[in-house]
Amino acid sequence: MNEFENQLEKCKELLYQEPVVQEYFRLKRIVQNDQNLVRLDKEIHQHQHKMCVFKNDDEIYLKEKTLYDEKMKEFKSNPMVENYFQIREEVYELLSEIKEILE
Repeated sequence: MNEFENQLEKCKELLYQEPVVQEYFRLKRIVQNDQNLVRLDKEIHQHQHKMCVFKNDDEIYLKEKTLYDEKMKEFKSNPMVENYFQIREEVYELLSEIKEILE
């Protein structure tokens, strides 16, 4: 491993030690392992797919869109999901700052 790769690995390790990054991964695991949320996510994607398939059929499209919106609202209103999305934004901001520094 050369010096650049060593420094990059150190940077990665420091990043993973950041509390916001650790919390992001903790919440991500919780959301991904919650069977109710996994089911909701699957339903959301099914309705999304049907909306694409039936985009030229207003009646079916609107029905699927309504179901999609209901499931998405239920998904996003879960406290763990809300926290996950919030912390994910914080991590993206941190990564953006790092990117700006590196540019």
